[in-house]
Amino acid sequence: VAGQGAKLLLAMFSEKQGACEQKAKLFQLLCHYWGIPALQVRNASHSFVEISPDGGLTWRQYQLGGGGQCSSDVTEPGWGYYCRLEDSVLKPPVDRKRTRSGQPNFSLKDGSDLKTKIEDDLEKLVQQFSKNQSASTEVMQRLKNNYCAFNRRPLKDSDAFTYDLPTDWGILLSPQAFHQFGENIKDWESIIEKSAWNMANHRDNAHIVFMEEQFPQLFNSIQKKEIDLHYLNWLCELYHSAPQFLKYALLAILQILSRRCDSCQLRDRVKLMLMSCPLNPEKLNIEASEGDIKEIELSKRCENLVKTMTMSRSLLDRLSQHRIDQQLHHQPVGNSIIVPEKLMSGEAAFLNVSKSTSYKPIIFDCTSLEEQDVDDMVAIKTKSGVKSEIMEVSDDEKLSETIKKIFFYWLAAHHIDDTNSPLWLMYSYKRYGETAQPFHNFNLMIINDGVNPIVKLKLPPEKIKEYFNQPTAEVLQRDDLLLLLDEFLSLITT
Repeated sequence: VAGQGAKLLLAMFSEKQGACEQKAKLFQLLCHYWGIPALQVRNASHSFVEISPDGGLTWRQYQLGGGGQCSSDVTEPGWGYYCRLEDSVLKPPVDRKRTRSGQPNFSLKDGSDLKTKIEDDLEKLVQQFSKNQSASTEVMQRLKNNYCAFNRRPLKDSDAFTYDLPTDWGILLSPQAFHQFGENIKDWESIIEKSAWNMANHRDNAHIVFMEEQFPQLFNSIQKKEIDLHYLNWLCELYHSAPQFLKYALLAILQILSRRCDSCQLRDRVKLMLMSCPLNPEKLNIEASEGDIKEIELSKRCENLVKTMTMSRSLLDRLSQHRIDQQLHHQPVGNSIIVPEKLMSGEAAFLNVSKSTSYKPIIFDCTSLEEQDVDDMVAIKTKSGVKSEIMEVSDDEKLSETIKKIFFYWLAAHHIDDTNSPLWLMYSYKRYGETAQPFHNFNLMIINDGVNPIVKLKLPPEKIKEYFNQPTAEVLQRDDLLLLLDEFLSLITT
């Protein structure tokens, strides 16, 4: 009836662009008048309406024109807002809990209760999956209904809890949940995407929150299952529609699991995803500032000490590029030799051969270098003591902190290319620095966030070199840096 009424009312207006949207507005208005939940869904070229005959549990899509005369069942609407005009005489019935916009009037308490219910059911999933049990149909259906209602709430700045994903949310990305979804997997994909985007749009530190609170539980669940190609391909599909913080987590999982899979097609697919991963780090100043007088003095002593230290032969071999130059002269030059055929023809016949060495620029990829790993290695290697010159530099400073400072100066000293400074990548590829004197070295290590470093994202060196336009650079990543740390500690210990 509402649909026919909308078409009749629209017929009173002159035909013009946007008729499809006018129909949708009128249809929504009439539905609200009769107390039927209705909302408008728009895209660039079309508008349609979704209504709920059962008070918001399920939704039905109605096309009023432009998209064909058809209807289809959907489980989750794309919530939009309809604002009633000030001079409209049609009002929603007073006994229904509706706001001026015609949307359900969710209170803070309603959302908090929903979140608690969701977390209770998610905890049950975690328990059942940890025992290799399937979740009950009742739990899955209740979780789905509550999640749909939770994602439909209008967001307010005061509702801080709406910007976080419920505890144990990561379990929805596990292989156990993937097989549990079954034929309803598309509905669950929608829930996952909307939940993630809700958080991404309202939390600047969504990546940190997810990796610390959700990722460890998810990774533990993955380790309990055998590698499943269908599951990994599903993660690939989710990756394309996920916000950036979730892309990082999914790509980190795919990077490690694709290596254990026999599918060359999947490995190639993940490699392409890694190469196309967005990389746009913000530049961070890790040089000294004028106010750091005491620390600058320590840095000077560390820098002078490094000048007397032996450099890493293995690293210098990786950086060096040897070149042999041959040049013909008319007169003998140095250790030149005669080329008889050239001499007979009257050309320059004295061949001089010289060797030269140039050095590649360095990019230090510290994005997965954990401070705890560095501290543990320093503590073990220096048990027998360190050389006196190290103690002299340290003075009253904490010895382990001084050793770490010297280590990063020692790393930077290998950068022999004077045309540019070495680059330092940090914070999960979100920051980078450019200096030959890494003063703020604490930025170059990450505090342990509870995530297994094995599954931290490691971009291909080709991707990093391409972004910074340094095709000849040598990219040193976490494992390289730890090996160099071991070599450095061998130099300074007694």
